[in-house]
Amino acid sequence: MWLIAFIVLQGLAIWSGIRQEERAGLWSWSKIFFSLGFGALECLLMIAPLFLIPNPYRLPACIAAWVLAALYFVWLIIVMRRWNLRDGRKSLEAVREQRR
Repeated sequence: MWLIAFIVLQGLAIWSGIRQEERAGLWSWSKIFFSLGFGALECLLMIAPLFLIPNPYRLPACIAAWVLAALYFVWLIIVMRRWNLRDGRKSLEAVREQRR
């Protein structure tokens, strides 16, 4: 029962966030799909060595995967800050304008 309540509350928070971003002109469906795909790639990258690498090499492979995932995360932040919105503004510019 608590799980259902949590899922409903999470859905409401997501819906509210989307509406708020749309009103502010900061929402981009392509940006959210890119983020979801990136998250899936990160999860696959961190979980795959656990199942695919034999035991003696598992720890170095996991460490390498986590370092690569961290570098990908930094790259994602750089890409998202330069992302163009529908009105031609960059994401970072729009956030700065909204904070003023």
